[in-house]
Amino acid sequence: MPDASAGPDDEMILKFAVELFRQLGITKPEPDTVVWDDGMSPDLVVVKLGEVRLPRSMRGRLTAEDWKPVLAPSIIYDYFLLRDPIRDYALRVFLPLAIGFSLVGFDAIQIIRSSQPEYVRELNLANLVILLLYIPVIVLYVRRRWRSLFYAADRQAAEKVGRAVLLATLTKYGQTISATGYPLKRLHLRPTVGQRIERLQKDLR
Repeated sequence: MPDASAGPDDEMILKFAVELFRQLGITKPEPDTVVWDDGMSPDLVVVKLGEVRLPRSMRGRLTAEDWKPVLAPSIIYDYFLLRDPIRDYALRVFLPLAIGFSLVGFDAIQIIRSSQPEYVRELNLANLVILLLYIPVIVLYVRRRWRSLFYAADRQAAEKVGRAVLLATLTKYGQTISATGYPLKRLHLRPTVGQRIERLQKDLR
């Protein structure tokens, strides 16, 4: 359950979020509330719709100063790289998968129909096998494309808050997440904090 009650660091976290908005030239309404959400995974931070939404499991584990570099990639992601989340998600995820599943369903129906000549059924079966192999490829492609947005946000954030600052904070952030016992979801659409650090180090060499 979300908790918007003010904590000792909330005012400073808001101050840092507003500073980042102004530094990035964002003209949309600045955040005025910090919400600690029970339902958020500890590696997720969301800044939009007037809120800084943070995982409750991380409350008190980082200082307000630590949160500023963590907020920067999230703000860049939501306000610059994902301008239309619904359209972007549809294009990157649902559309390719919908096409694949539709074709699989069509071929499956054709195979089941007993009135089809044998060679047609064999052809449809071959198509079905190809399509079933196609779907995992699409899933991997979607994950790679989606993660590229997070990596791009980290690169841009490093230019704003400083590479060394962002890397040091992400390292502390990742260590703190590990201390919560949260499992690393390396197959998730979002990259883990460790993967973000590795990619940032590689990109900024």
